[in-house]
Amino acid sequence: MPSNLDEKLVDIEQSYRWLKSGHIKGETESTIVAAQDQAISINYFKNKILKQEIESKCPLCKQHEETIDHLTLGCPILAKNEYLIRHDKVCTHLHYSICKAICIENTDKCYTHMPKPVREEGDVTVLWNRAVHTDREVTGNSTLIDVAIPADRNVVQKEGEKI
Repeated sequence: MPSNLDEKLVDIEQSYRWLKSGHIKGETESTIVAAQDQAISINYFKNKILKQEIESKCPLCKQHEETIDHLTLGCPILAKNEYLIRHDKVCTHLHYSICKAICIENTDKCYTHMPKPVREEGDVTVLWNRAVHTDREVTGNSTLIDVAIPADRNVVQKEGEKI
């Protein structure tokens, strides 16, 4: 939600760059902005804003208020599958970009990229979705990338968990 953006954590100019580019349909843009403003006609909105006598709890988990934040980031029912799919799509794009940068990508489009567990080019090895266990500090030319997709309010907490 735009009013929740913490300028210390979020580059607001970059966050809204997609609005200036004009690469999406007007209907899509209006839906995204409505979601950011918590103005989508879900049960919470109908109950709290429109004052309709309707249950405002999430119809999936029935535990929490059905807010946009809850649906996009916090529903335990959606966490089992939908959030994992979104996470893996972000990671796939990141994997594609890394492979392309070191010249081991052979597809033209990132959305057709299928990460392999191990990709190698020269002295560079790119691993996909692999646990890395060490009994000592990792030094040298190793880079580990761990991805999270938190709500703006959870960025600092997630950074702490990842560290």
